[in-house]
Amino acid sequence: MYLKIIFTIFFINLSLFSSLDAKAAYIFVSNENSDTLIVLDDKDKKIIKNINTGGRPRALKIGNDGKLLYIVESEKNQISVLDISLLKIVDFIKTGDDPEIFDIHPTKAMLAVSNEDDNELTLINIKEKSIIKTIKNVGVEPEGVNFSPDGKYIYVKSEGTKSVLIIDTLKKEIVNEILVGNRPRRGLFVNNGEEYWVSNELSGTVSIIDTKKQTIKKNIQFEVKGIKNQNITPVDFAYSVKKNIVFVTLGSANHVAVVDSSKHTIKKYILVGSRAWGAAITLDDKELIVTNGNSDDISIISIQKMLTTLSVPVGKTPHSVEISK
Repeated sequence: MYLKIIFTIFFINLSLFSSLDAKAAYIFVSNENSDTLIVLDDKDKKIIKNINTGGRPRALKIGNDGKLLYIVESEKNQISVLDISLLKIVDFIKTGDDPEIFDIHPTKAMLAVSNEDDNELTLINIKEKSIIKTIKNVGVEPEGVNFSPDGKYIYVKSEGTKSVLIIDTLKKEIVNEILVGNRPRRGLFVNNGEEYWVSNELSGTVSIIDTKKQTIKKNIQFEVKGIKNQNITPVDFAYSVKKNIVFVTLGSANHVAVVDSSKHTIKKYILVGSRAWGAAITLDDKELIVTNGNSDDISIISIQKMLTTLSVPVGKTPHSVEISK
């Protein structure tokens, strides 16, 4: 009887722990024209909390320890810091003018953020909340920012010069510039960092850069049946390493392209909401979340079915999506 009670208590505690653990992941969506951050449960996709940020929130990024979410507030020239366990903004980091996209160093407490109005890249010490260095003349209207997987380089997209600038992290200076397509937006390291994919919004293409040779090895042209070429505007990426697939949001085409990351071939186009923008894959690798800037919602895509299964209204002009670890 005594042992039975012990086992019963053990399994009750285990069940409670599993239940809490199952609810630990959140979906975060920034609404740049609502000035809000929306928090959804990653299981049932219901809104848990609506957090007022102000300042036009845009890019989102979870820190390397998984405890903090960093939120760009472009009109405040700062990055807000949200404690994920509390779902509360607890700090701020000042940046340069008009920050939009940023990335966090894979191993160091360093953040790199593009300042579009000033054509600069600001390097920030996250712990000290201090500027390490401001790198000037980073193209014209710099936007997308990515640290290389080894942290040695920063790749920055320059919309005005139609190029990718490569910055040496140690030297903190530009060491190369690669011409890509018209209005490059975002970037993604693929295949163990051997390739860097760049979305060219006004070319309707993705440029694939060989990171060792630092040259373009291929351009992927998107064509969606019934959609004019000028409305096919690639923006963001999400990468399923397990399934060997890169998802590309196609902006005004209202679709997501499904691309084989090894063969560089387009497998399918998936219909989503209006102006497909940001993208992220759930932790279980089963769903893709896409923000739709004109329909003010997010699309939930089943990766197994390659089909949109749900749309959830979130706020005005959802920009980015991030999923907690």
